[in-house]
Amino acid sequence: MSLMAEKGYEAITVQEIIDRADVGRATFYAHFADKRTLLASRLEDLRESLLQRQRETLGRGGRSALPLSFSRALLDHAADGLPLWKAIAGAESGAFVLRRLHEMVADLVRMDLIAMGMTRPSAHRELVTQHVTGAFMAVLTWWLDTGAKQSAADVDEVVRRLVMEGLARTAQ
Repeated sequence: MSLMAEKGYEAITVQEIIDRADVGRATFYAHFADKRTLLASRLEDLRESLLQRQRETLGRGGRSALPLSFSRALLDHAADGLPLWKAIAGAESGAFVLRRLHEMVADLVRMDLIAMGMTRPSAHRELVTQHVTGAFMAVLTWWLDTGAKQSAADVDEVVRRLVMEGLARTAQ
C-alpha cells in the first residue's frame, strides 16, 4: 500500500513489492498470481473487517443498527488512506478498486436491509440496495476527492440520516 501511495499502482512492479515486503519471489507467487490479485486480496481483507464490524453492530442493536452500520468504519479507513486514494483515483487501478468497493458496499447494504426486516420482493430490495450503495459511493468519492475535510463522524451521521428518511418514505 505504501508503494501505491508513493508511485501509483500502475508504476509498481512485482519485484518492488517483493523487495518492500522482504519476501522471496516464490513466496509471493505461492499466494498471489500477480499484483492485481494482491490488491484484490487487500480489498477482501477490508471487506471481512467491515463484515465483522457490521455483525457486531447489528448484534448490539440500538441506533448503531441503522442502515449502513459499516459506514463509519469504512469512512475512517478511507480517511486513513487518503494519500493512497489520491494515488489511485483516476488511474486504471482506481476503476478496479471502485468497482470492488461498490460490490462490497452493496453486499453490506443488502445485509443491513435484510437485518432491518425489509420484506419487499427481492427485486425491490435490490433496487433499494443499488440506490443506497450509489449514494454512499458518490459521497465517499466526493469526500475523499475534496480531502476528507469533514469528519468521518459528521459524514456518517448525515448519510445515515438521509438513508433512514428515504427508507421510511419507501416503506409507506
